[in-house]
Amino acid sequence: MIKTLPRHLITNQFTWLALLPSLIGYCALLGCAPRVVQMVPAEGRPGSIVSLSMEYLVGWPRVEIGNEMMDWPKLKLLATDPARQDVRGEDLVWIEDKVLQFKIPELRPGEYTVTIHDDKGPPGDPIYSFLETTAYLAFPPVWPFVMRSNQTAVKLRVLPAE
Repeated sequence: MIKTLPRHLITNQFTWLALLPSLIGYCALLGCAPRVVQMVPAEGRPGSIVSLSMEYLVGWPRVEIGNEMMDWPKLKLLATDPARQDVRGEDLVWIEDKVLQFKIPELRPGEYTVTIHDDKGPPGDPIYSFLETTAYLAFPPVWPFVMRSNQTAVKLRVLPAE
């Protein structure tokens, strides 16, 4: 038997408004933020390719490491599903798990934080970003992907160049 909400909860708009901050907080803290599942390799020399298997990477990624920002042209995006390996990164479905690849820039040896930014919209296009965010806000099932952290970070050890 399916339980229903008490009638006063259904008709009382204040109750729903009171729950909204909790829902937004849940989405921002726990729900759907981009997440690195695996990083291969965890260390490498400048010029080596690093692959980040990711969940919830839904936008246009940028990678920041050692004060260097790598935008879309310097990155490669692949599907984790072997049947979709031939699909271009721009054509991947927004919700599918992905592998983000980048080359380690010319950095001094040491441990660095790699920050993956998951931007809404193509780089440098704030109008697209605004319109996309507005459209998503009108569709509550995707709120966890809008009201969330737009970045994640991992550690990478850069080895001396040969």
